[in-house]
Amino acid sequence: MITVNSNARDDSASEGNFSTSKDRVKQVFSGIAGDYDRANSFISFGQIGRWRSRLISEIYFQSGQRVLDLGCGTGVLTTGIAERLDSGEVIGVDLSPEMISQRKDENDGGEDLSVEFEVGDATSLDFDTGYFDVVTSAFMLRNVDNLTAAISEMRRVVKPGGHVFTLELAKPKAAVFRPVYFTYFNHVLPWVGKLIHGSRDPYYHLTTSLKRFPDQDKLGRLFERVGLQDVSYKELTFGIAAIHSGEKPKG
Repeated sequence: MITVNSNARDDSASEGNFSTSKDRVKQVFSGIAGDYDRANSFISFGQIGRWRSRLISEIYFQSGQRVLDLGCGTGVLTTGIAERLDSGEVIGVDLSPEMISQRKDENDGGEDLSVEFEVGDATSLDFDTGYFDVVTSAFMLRNVDNLTAAISEMRRVVKPGGHVFTLELAKPKAAVFRPVYFTYFNHVLPWVGKLIHGSRDPYYHLTTSLKRFPDQDKLGRLFERVGLQDVSYKELTFGIAAIHSGEKPKG
């Protein structure tokens, strides 16, 4: 676990103004929804399932919890969370109705567990303040049009003492590994996308959004800036991905 260096140079301009058009995001994901899970498994060399499982393992589950999975996509993480609860409520929200339509209608949780999916905007959620015990997201933050607003909304809808967890592609710090990583994303990945989807365009979006996305420390400072505390992150698979977490203050 790595704690965030709050005394590092403040790059608020680059951290908070990361921007991606909603219309562009909806266009990209509506076009790849049918092959999304298969493609992600392929391009991550099977690691994406391990990363999601690791995120779930970080959550302290209790009966009756309300959990929001934001940017739920096809509902893989949402379903994994539901499997760990015997009662409560799990809601998956995504900007793309095409992605949600690909979900599997399975609920392996308890009989007293409600699992729902909704179309919604991560920067303007239709939930009461403090409604959820836990808020999660996986591979969503790169695709929002206002990163600060999205994290602020996650903090708003979680209750005092509740936790926010995010899983995102990260930027490896090892000098030996970084060139290999970025060569794969910048030059190999778009061609893989063409083989899978018949077009390189969706994966140019992935490479472009990753380039502009804050690194692990900057993202952690954004968590702190919106009012989360005890912020830390854990790097996965040589820093290819990272899980960030933060708690909403009780007072």
